[in-house]
Amino acid sequence: MERSKEELLDGMNELTPADPFPDEIFYQIFEIDDHVERTQFVEALRNRARLLKRSREFSNLLQSFFKDYQQKMMERGNVTQFTEQPVELQCGPWRATDLGVTMQKFDSRGMPVQITACMHPILPMEILKNVDTGEERVRLAYFKYGAWNQVTVNREVCADNTLIVKVLSKIGIEVTSENAKYLVRYISDCIGMNPAKLAPTRSINRLGWCGNEFMPYADDIVYDGNKEYDPIFQNVRESGSFQIWKDHCSILRKNRIIRLAFAASLGSVLIEALRILPFVFHIWSGESGTGKTVAIMAAMSIWGNPKMGGLVKTMDATSVNVRRTAAFLYSLPYAGDELQTVKDNKYFTNYDRFIYQITEGIDRGRGKASGGVEETKTWHNSYLFTGEEPITKSNSRAGSKNRVIEIEVEEKLLEDGNDTVSILTENYGHAGKLLVEYLQNTETRKLQEEYKRYFDAMCKLDTTEKQAMAMACMLVADRILTDVIFEGEDPLTVQDVAPYLRSAKEVDIAERSYQMVLNWIARNPVRFQNPDDADSANKGEVWGRIDTDEEHPERPPVAVINKDVLCDFLEKSGYDYAAVSKKWAAKDRVIRNSQGKLVHQTKVYGVKASYIKLNMEPAADKDGFTEAEDEQIELPFD
Repeated sequence: MERSKEELLDGMNELTPADPFPDEIFYQIFEIDDHVERTQFVEALRNRARLLKRSREFSNLLQSFFKDYQQKMMERGNVTQFTEQPVELQCGPWRATDLGVTMQKFDSRGMPVQITACMHPILPMEILKNVDTGEERVRLAYFKYGAWNQVTVNREVCADNTLIVKVLSKIGIEVTSENAKYLVRYISDCIGMNPAKLAPTRSINRLGWCGNEFMPYADDIVYDGNKEYDPIFQNVRESGSFQIWKDHCSILRKNRIIRLAFAASLGSVLIEALRILPFVFHIWSGESGTGKTVAIMAAMSIWGNPKMGGLVKTMDATSVNVRRTAAFLYSLPYAGDELQTVKDNKYFTNYDRFIYQITEGIDRGRGKASGGVEETKTWHNSYLFTGEEPITKSNSRAGSKNRVIEIEVEEKLLEDGNDTVSILTENYGHAGKLLVEYLQNTETRKLQEEYKRYFDAMCKLDTTEKQAMAMACMLVADRILTDVIFEGEDPLTVQDVAPYLRSAKEVDIAERSYQMVLNWIARNPVRFQNPDDADSANKGEVWGRIDTDEEHPERPPVAVINKDVLCDFLEKSGYDYAAVSKKWAAKDRVIRNSQGKLVHQTKVYGVKASYIKLNMEPAADKDGFTEAEDEQIELPFD
């Protein structure tokens, strides 16, 4: 029969120095919930032990008994007992009730005291393991203000006494520097004691391909992205009627430029499989009302809501923001309207650098404020831009011109833009899932072989490999669109898209800079005249002279140009003399001196200085045609 506290105390008086302390008195201690009452009982037991001159023995036994009791509780364990809790968990020595999370421990005197991990219900309900990085995050459920709430935090937050206060206190969880270490231990115990219920769930914080699965269409991957990208994620969905969307887009696609926009949009999800670099599809017009914006809205409606602020963004953003958004989209296309607005940003330098940054497919490394290095972001997507001006200029580097399919809109792309916008923002997103399912059931090798056939055919034209790369990807995408969505249409051919490819000479920086210098000389003939001649119009600077071979008039004239003047002109035009002069030399555009150097120390009209001798007509190419003749040759297809 169980004895009362008073009976146990009376029993202590009857003990002899040789009698052991009964276990019953220690168990009774843990049956008392009230802290004051428990302390009074323990102190009364101490007094009895002191009268027996066994005070130290009692204290040692009390402490040992508590440790043994705590170990048994760990083995047997409590369970969380929160009302309407999302999951029931083993929590070991912790008492997890609607009054909070507590546990008993001994103080320095061996007295059992209650410690509090949290004053309200809280527990880990899910472990998310990122498929890209392998890092884990913990989804916590907590009860505050009459309702259960959820928050997902990095695993390190739940393991650091300082971080857990900094992060969780912001959202109202009662954690301070006093109870932080106990809350950390409680969460760790719950996770460690429930390996089955809290087995890691695969998660991802971006869209696009993950192996052969594609977010947001994957069934067994949980989305765990940053809140700043929620507007994008929430707009990648289906709405309205697929048939209405299909019928209207079939009409829109009769315009070749809009059809190419569709191909650039789907081509984005092919980039990773085809192992090619991201590219830019840019349509521009100096006039408003041509339908540029509606064209890319139609292309983005493949994936979801193409409204402004949804899947189509304004370009009033920083380059860093564009790259981070591209990393979130990962495989889906980035659509930006009115590209020229990016120039107003104080951090923006020029389009060339911007194009290089976004088409490299990898962000630069950055350090964390808390120490360490951030995860390096990557992406494999295309960019659909509109603007009032070209994205590349006459002095743009070859790399930037290569990575852009740029089309000028010279007439309206569609008749009723407002009606189209209304249809597209009510009916969208159905095609994306169908196209992804098609790609999931298609061998990557076959897509790569198809791409290679298009690529090889375009490389035979007057274009560059990177231009051919982007357009070949778009042709594969167009063929898939006609097979899966727009049945009855004929796929685009190489001949159809050839007019939109840049010629190799347009891209070649050496060729462009050479032609610019020739035009510069032609605009300033007076600067190459002898100012001492009576009939000379030159009363100012002398930049050089023009030499002709009277004995061989068929030979091109040679411009002898002051090196400093030439370098200054090239620099102002955005070209680097050291870079282009070597390429000029390789094409026999410049004449070397007797030592094989490009700079001549010679006199021009009696003044000795450093000069560059430039042939003023290009040599014949490998087929025997001069540049002027080559411009008359038709493209090598019907």
